[in-house]
Amino acid sequence: MVHILIENNRIHSWSTHSQEKMIGYVKGHAFYQKELLQGELLFQTVQKAWNEMYLEQLLFDLNGQFCIILQQEKQTILITDKIRSYPLFYLVTGDDYIVTDTGDTAYTSLSDREWDKTAVLSYLSAGYMNAGSTLFSNCKITPASTYIVIDKEIAIKYYYTPISLKQLTQPDIIFKRSKQALESAFCRMLESIGNATIILPLSGGYDSRLLACLCKQFNVPNVICYTYGIKGSPEINVSQMVAQQLGYPWYYVEYTKEKWERLLKSNIFEEYMRYAGNLNTIPHLQDFLAIQELKEKQIIPEKAVVIPGHSGDLIGGSHLPQHIQRKNLASSLYDKYFTLNILKPREKKDLINNLQLYIEKTYPTGSEQDYYQAFHLWGIQFRQINFIINSVRLYEFQGLDWRVPLWDDAFEQVWDAIPYKLRVGSTLYNKFLFDTYFMPFGVSFHKKKENNIPSPFIQFIRNIISNEDRYYIKRLLSQVHLYSFPKDINALDIVGELLMKEKNLQKLPCIRTTKPNSMCMKALYYLSLYPESFPQ
Repeated sequence: MVHILIENNRIHSWSTHSQEKMIGYVKGHAFYQKELLQGELLFQTVQKAWNEMYLEQLLFDLNGQFCIILQQEKQTILITDKIRSYPLFYLVTGDDYIVTDTGDTAYTSLSDREWDKTAVLSYLSAGYMNAGSTLFSNCKITPASTYIVIDKEIAIKYYYTPISLKQLTQPDIIFKRSKQALESAFCRMLESIGNATIILPLSGGYDSRLLACLCKQFNVPNVICYTYGIKGSPEINVSQMVAQQLGYPWYYVEYTKEKWERLLKSNIFEEYMRYAGNLNTIPHLQDFLAIQELKEKQIIPEKAVVIPGHSGDLIGGSHLPQHIQRKNLASSLYDKYFTLNILKPREKKDLINNLQLYIEKTYPTGSEQDYYQAFHLWGIQFRQINFIINSVRLYEFQGLDWRVPLWDDAFEQVWDAIPYKLRVGSTLYNKFLFDTYFMPFGVSFHKKKENNIPSPFIQFIRNIISNEDRYYIKRLLSQVHLYSFPKDINALDIVGELLMKEKNLQKLPCIRTTKPNSMCMKALYYLSLYPESFPQ
């Protein structure tokens, strides 16, 4: 028997429907053949596809943010959209299954709370876990782009992978199709939010600036821009200049040690961390203070929608290495994505070996294009879904709706059709942004680090010295005043120091150091909320 325990109705509430001996639970929205589907209509569309056996094709075509549970007498189907907008957990208790939408309910429902050592090591090194893993061996989380059929057994079926057989190589065609796809995506977003005020986290980067330009192009009347960080942050001036040029109100929230200290000592901190961690990722904290302060000052109105710039730069190629081979793919993935630098050598080796096994199983043979694809898909399926997209839990927790228009299917599919070699360093993507939007709108301010492609010497150093070892070399040099770590513009280094000082976090046997890095300390703090014994 499958027990459905859904209780997370923050912002997007579940609706319940029934038809032909099937019960459906629906959250969110989707576009299908240019029609906006929600609630009853979305349920009927999916139910029909299931009954007539074209569910996979329908899910491939649905474009939006949704989660659906279908329940019949002998089967339960868990449907997750392409970015896992709303996670579900499923676990076995005796002869029964439990499906829930909150990590804490999943945790309290577990009869056997054994930690999954491999998943926890990934969490402590990368800040998140593999697609379907959680802290506990007997509890799983739905991966993106899947539907899971629970019958006598559990079958996980993927209906979408961001790979294109088409090849776009001519910049003029790429730019034209990108513009069409992006503006169609933005119009879909506007249709889905109605007249709600848009809240734009406007950094000094390009993706949030792109969204600001689109708001201007489509004459969106109610837009509020904000940025945050310590005084003197280079993000502040660029953000302000963009907002002023486009004629949008702009607010700056200063980050200080005192503000972080108040948050960490409040009851709301643990409540948020439990809500946002989902048993598989470090909760996003970066703009918590900004949203909180703007709401307290009533600058952000009720029923506003936040549109962060996730994650155009990744689609455009910012995470791709300049060169990649099968023999160094596992170590390249580790150096790029497993950056918390706190595991002992044995545990690090275990993780790299697991990565190598994954590569050998998934790509027994292949070309350089295949290995670029493996690298890119890892970034999407694991980091983007588990950590970046999951950061929207912060907005939900503070009572705000959200959209991620740069993850619209149509826009992503254009860039999936471009060879990886043309996307390395985001040069082509950045040219598209400047030529199509930034220069016409008068906001063509360059970031400080414009070229993402390292020099041959720097690339050589990166190839022979791991990211982890580079950190420790810098740390030693800093102790003799030969190197200074860049200042944290969001004062999150203070969070690490405060957590280490105030929370008395337990050191785990797999960790070689407990340093006051905010990501590491948030990881350890989150684990401390679920105090089971770490597997030896």
